[in-house]
Order: sequence, then structure tokens, then C-alpha cells
Amino acid sequence: MNHVTDRPHAWTWVACTLIGLAGLTATASQATDSTHRTTVPPPTASSPWRLWIPGGRFASSSLLKVPRFPARLVTSNLPPSLHLASVRNAQVSAQLAIIGAQPVYRLHATVSKLTGRGGAMIPASAIQVSYVGYVPVVPKSPKVGGATIAQVAGRDVSQRDGRRVMADPLWPNAPAVVPAHATQPIWFTIHVPATIAPGTYRGHITISSAHVAPRQLALTLNIHAPVLPDPGHGAVRLNVWFNPDAVAVAYGVKPWSPAHWQLLTNYFRFLAKAGQRMILTTIVPQPWRVAWNDWKPQTAVGYDSMVQWSFDGQHWHFDFSRFDHYVRAARAVGLGPGIAAYSLIAFRGPQRLTYTDTRTHTVVNRTLKIASPEWNDAWCTFMHAFTNHLKQHGWLQHTWIGFDERPADILEPAMRLLRRCAPTLAQHTLMAGTSDISAYAQNLSLGWADLKHVSNAWIDARHKAGKLTTFYTWAGTRHPNTLSFSPAVESRMLGWIIAKRHLDGYLHWAFDDWTHDVFKHPAYAFSQGDEYLVYPGKNAPMPSIRWKLLLEGLQDAELVHMARANYSHNPKLKRAIALATRDPDGRSKNISDIIKAHAMVVSLLEHPQAGTEAPSSNKRKASMHSSASTKPSSSSHRISADR
Repeated sequence: MNHVTDRPHAWTWVACTLIGLAGLTATASQATDSTHRTTVPPPTASSPWRLWIPGGRFASSSLLKVPRFPARLVTSNLPPSLHLASVRNAQVSAQLAIIGAQPVYRLHATVSKLTGRGGAMIPASAIQVSYVGYVPVVPKSPKVGGATIAQVAGRDVSQRDGRRVMADPLWPNAPAVVPAHATQPIWFTIHVPATIAPGTYRGHITISSAHVAPRQLALTLNIHAPVLPDPGHGAVRLNVWFNPDAVAVAYGVKPWSPAHWQLLTNYFRFLAKAGQRMILTTIVPQPWRVAWNDWKPQTAVGYDSMVQWSFDGQHWHFDFSRFDHYVRAARAVGLGPGIAAYSLIAFRGPQRLTYTDTRTHTVVNRTLKIASPEWNDAWCTFMHAFTNHLKQHGWLQHTWIGFDERPADILEPAMRLLRRCAPTLAQHTLMAGTSDISAYAQNLSLGWADLKHVSNAWIDARHKAGKLTTFYTWAGTRHPNTLSFSPAVESRMLGWIIAKRHLDGYLHWAFDDWTHDVFKHPAYAFSQGDEYLVYPGKNAPMPSIRWKLLLEGLQDAELVHMARANYSHNPKLKRAIALATRDPDGRSKNISDIIKAHAMVVSLLEHPQAGTEAPSSNKRKASMHSSASTKPSSSSHRISADR
């Protein structure tokens, strides 16, 4: 394989001149029907557009972001057939890109059904076509820590007329016009069924535009025997924090209105399909206040409380109706079953109680010291009521008390209160932070920097004690990360880090903390993209490149888990993990490392006899199960003082 053509810094591109501002950013027009009335000029004698594979190889093309304004000249690099490979019950992505000397109108791409031997087929409906959009690249706020654009971004950030743009959102429809001398990538995601027979499947991709004869490319997909568990039902966990209030603002609906609940249901369904197991709930208003924002939320839109507190001077009362509705709505479409409740202690600063005084009908905001008599009384009363309420609904064993980046000296009085007032919940603690709080956390997510200071043996010891350990990245993590301007390969690399470090999954603190117009103003405070992984689409999330590749990285981690269960000491497995995780800086990463590593793990699962480790009879049975023709049954964030 030619490694040079797979390196991001070795791209060569079509020369571009006289680029208009119309090509700078993806706009809301992409969300409309691409066939709407557009004035199309007559055809020209020159070639209307050129098509190529980013990076030169279709199998690794998704691991690059295509600059909007290419810098160097290249000729088309299309092979006779485009090739992809996948296991079963998985998604696999790739992209092509076009550029024209003249504006391109009514661009459209389709993929046929893929057919194999004996009439086996992947229907066209299982293949998603998207059009890569571009957003402005902006710096973070000077009030907060985090990586700068220069410290993270590679050549995939391009610039014209003083404005920098980056590929990120995946629009469902093509833009009405692709400006002259600007690239337009087309993104393909194939969803491979769990029960389809392994083998070679063939079809074609068709790309067309106004005044141009459709261009057809042969597509071959090799499907391997291993079957992944359904997302959320395997060993690898995804936990992204979803802000329901941000959805209300983005779509201009009243919070908790019927229109809001319908949108939330769509978002719940999207998260469930991705494998999210945890429903984030709030038991107090604005759990994430920060000093740098005058003790307002750290995001453009804060989190309202799902539990309403009231006090009559003698007795506390708690209204759980919104909390109940939220949990039921999420579970009804498959999200959960976990429930994370934030937060017993404040993210930053003093402890606060917000409640309605029923005598004066006013909202009271009190600042209290942790473990003070008033704090203990209010929270112990709440925890008794919360525990009883959860028991009545059958939710107690699935509920976790969440803590975010709190040191041990603050956690200790909170844990004392839980042990005394809610002993079951004291055993269900979900914490993001450092290794020194391990004793308090049943489920601990370590920041990327802190992960480097613990051994795999330390993580394995937590496993033996029945505890979960994940990791997270935040804006201060330079490489690897999921920032908007992070090299694309880094999002997929996160799954391989899970595998390398024997972790249980990945956590990200923000799924949808958008600004009020994220397409024009894509960052509120932190490094761009740290605050969200998707965009507001038509009544549902619009994926980003980062989101797609993060999920495919989690698939890789699941495959490694399957292989490790049978062949943990196999040198091929060790080589694959080392190959995928070498050089975490995506700017210099050889992206073919990921494709090769994936193929090595799949080969080990399909042909275990080729490895040097002879499995036991139990291991042979497990290996056979992972390659069965039917689907198996289901058996971060950040550390920063200036957040």
C-alpha cells in the first residue's frame, strides 16, 4: 500500500482561483429540498466538475476532512472499482469529492442496492448519502483554557478572503449550488445488517448534476463473518451529555411544550440508536455554573431542573413530574436504562439551594456551605424522597448520582450524606475526574491527561472490583480529540485508545450545547466543537463527521474486546492495537494504520488458527459465536481549573 498518498499532509488538490464568499460556509439552504427551483445557466464547453477520492483510497477516505479551498493541482484518482470492507451489524463510511471550474447545480448522489451470492442484498435504504457542510473556524474565548486552532488544526482548515472554514456537518441534501473552485465532498454510510451472509456485495454509486450525464462508479463491499452486538448492548459504553434546553432554544419552541417533547423524543431515538445507555437528568437548576461567566452556566444555554423544590418553612416538597416524563419518554424509544442525576454538589463555587417559598410564592436562591446543618437537612430530605420515588417506579437500581470534577475533600461530605440518607445510591456514583477519587466512584471517567498516569493493571483492578472506568477528552486535549478542527482520524482513534487501555468506554461532556446560531457562531466559550458533536437538523440531530467516526471507533473497540476475550496474548492483536494508536496527532498520523489494524483484528476473529495462541475449548466456542451467521444476543469531559 502506498502510505504517502494516505497521509493528510501529502494531499494534492485542484488549484482554485477567484472563489466567492458564497462558498465559505454551509447555510440553512442545504436543509431544504435540493431540487427546489434554481436558475441553472446553460452548459459550458469546459468540463463541469472533477471527481476524486480524498487521500487516494476509498477505504480510508472518511478519515480525512477535505479543505473547502484546495491548494494544489491533482488529476482524478478513481480506480475501476471502489472497495470497502466491514463486519456485520456495523456501519462503514467513505467519501468522494467534486470540484468544478464553474458552479455546479443540482448535485445529486445515489447508491444502488448491493447484491451478493444467492440473492443476498443490502437495500439502498440501508445506505445513507450526505453532503459535507462547512462552518467558520473561530477561536475560543480568552476566559477559558483549551487548545488553540494552531495547536490542533492541520491542512484541512482552509481560508479565503481572511475567513477560515472547516468540514464538519453532514447535510441530508446537497446545496442548491456548489460555487466554482470550491470542493463539495459526498459522504456515504452503509449500515450492514447483522444477519446478512458474509461475502462480496456489488453495486454502484451514481453522481449527477445539471447539464451533465450521470457518472457511475462500481462499488464493492466485502462483508466479513464477525457480528457486532447491537449498539449499547456490548462491552463498550458511550456516554454523551444531552442538554434538552438547548434543543428548545435551537428550534424556537417553548421548553417542555408538546413541540419540545416531540423533538426530545427524536433526539432520544437518535442517541439510543448510537448505543447511549445513560439518560442525563437534572435534580437542581444549572448544575454547571462557573466563575468566569459570573456564576452563570458554562454553556450558551443552561440546564433547567427536572425536579421542582419547594419549602413552607418547615417541610420540603419535591415535584418529580417533569423528571418522570423525561425518563419515561427516553426509555420508550430505547434510551437508557441508566439514569444519571446531577448534581448533589455544585460543579464550581459554593453550594446552592434553589426553591420556591410557598409562603411568599417567591423563588429563593441560597448559598450554603457543604455539610452545614441546612445543607444536610435539605439534601437528606431530598435523598429520602428521591430514593422512595425511584423505588416506586422500579428505577432505583438504574439510577446514578453524578459528580463532575470534584476533588476528594468535597466528595467526602457528600458521600457521608449518601451513605446515611441514601445507601443504595451511595453505591451508584458516576464521576468524572482524577484517579485520586477512585475509591468514591463506581463509574469513573478519567481525563486524557490523568489516564496517562494510571496503568492497565490499575484499570483491571477496578474491573475485578466490579467498577467501570472510561475516559474523556475536553478542549484542552490537543491530540487526539473531537474538536471541529481536529483531524478526522482522531475521532476514530478514540475507540482504539479504549481498547489499548482496557477501558469500558468514552464520555463527552457536551452532545448539543450549541450557541444560538451554531452555523454562524460555532463556539460559545471553549475550543470549537468541544461543546457539541452534532448539529440541529430538521426535527432531529444532524450528524457531524466527528460523530460518525467516533461511533466507528467504538465499533473497533468492540471488535478488539471480542478478540481479546479469546486471544488476549495473540501478537497480531497486540500489533493491531499498537498500529492504530501510534502517533495520536492526526496531522502526521498515517490514516491507513486504522484500516490495517481493523483488518488484522477481523482476520484474527475469522481465522484464529492463523494466530500463535491456541484457544481453549471455551475460547473456540466464543470465537465461533462471534462469527455466527446470526446476530448474537445482547449480553473526558475535562480537567481544568478555569472551567
